[in-house]
Amino acid sequence: MKLGLWACSAFAAIMIVGCGSGDSGGSTSTTPGTTAEKPAGTTAGNLPLVVFSQANSADPWRQQFDAETKAAAEANKSAFKFEEQAAEDDPNKQISQIDTLMLESPKVLLVSPAEMSVRTAIEKAFDKGTSVILLDRGIPGDKYTVHIGGDNVEIGKQAGEYIAKRLNGKGIVLMIQGKGGADATNDRREGAMAAFKKFPGISVIQGDDCKYQRQAAQSYMETFLQTGKPFDAVYAHNDEMAIGAYQAYDHAATKPKTKPIFVGVDGCQQEVVQMIKDGKLDATFRYPDPGPKGIEVAAEILKGNKPKDKKIILPTELVDKSNADKYLAAHPGLAK
Repeated sequence: MKLGLWACSAFAAIMIVGCGSGDSGGSTSTTPGTTAEKPAGTTAGNLPLVVFSQANSADPWRQQFDAETKAAAEANKSAFKFEEQAAEDDPNKQISQIDTLMLESPKVLLVSPAEMSVRTAIEKAFDKGTSVILLDRGIPGDKYTVHIGGDNVEIGKQAGEYIAKRLNGKGIVLMIQGKGGADATNDRREGAMAAFKKFPGISVIQGDDCKYQRQAAQSYMETFLQTGKPFDAVYAHNDEMAIGAYQAYDHAATKPKTKPIFVGVDGCQQEVVQMIKDGKLDATFRYPDPGPKGIEVAAEILKGNKPKDKKIILPTELVDKSNADKYLAAHPGLAK
């Protein structure tokens, strides 16, 4: 333990040292009005600090993401202290939160960027020597330690191939898009478009940016249905938007005589799997939660073991009526 300068008698100083001599490192004893210094990036118990800046904690996938990240951190509570803040998808708020978190000099910063503009705060943290773990969404450049997440291009490609095959290579796909500026939106679109290009009979209507929100997608779909434009399938960049689109279709007075195919992405909700079992939605593609792996990597970094690869890709899987029950059994922690 390192003691500061004390404005007191030699006898008092001896007594203070005597009180602290039995300290094992788990706590610090001081007299009233005094402070003991601790290394930067550690907590009062001399544990290293790991912080997490979450893009938002509102949608079901991120709620599951948060819950599993916190559970993994709790399992490592003897190794480090964990703090989390969420930015409500506001990049300016997230930049401010990251700057504030960095005042605590954390050893590891986990961050899921709200938008690309958060890159400046992330790079500033990295330049200070903090290990930066990107979860889910990435940033351009190489000023981070490791990026952990699903391969959204591959997920989009598999979703596109599934839809094209279900349509026998011919039909119109309405694509309902996620939050503009997020790399997941771009990747899920580009992956699907690459798949659709292999099928000359498939055409795509580029739908609105519905921010990954159920109500926004439902409102958009209600307006779209009023145009009377034909479509044979809906590809939504997440399940919440797929549900919103289906609900608008289901309640519409005028709609296609043949039910279109509805496909989403995430596979994190019991509701979605049940809708697939009921024949309302046709499929989803699991977007794996990177939180537990992020905590695992953070713990290894604190031991001095930095990841060998700059990118850790977590696998996806198709969920449809044929394996819905098996999927539920394998993932009992799905959001309700």
